[in-house]
Amino acid sequence: VLGAQLDVEAAHSEILKYFQSVTSNRWLMVKIFLILIVFFIIFVVFLA
Repeated sequence: VLGAQLDVEAAHSEILKYFQSVTSNRWLMVKIFLILIVFFIIFVVFLA
């Protein structure tokens, strides 16, 4: 579980870098953020 958590944190930092390059496209940011929330919920419910 710890390894998965580290992977999630690394992916989150990469996504934040990506956000900074697409800040002009708000809908894309919203969609990516919602997907991130969904994956986080799945991670917490099924893997933690």
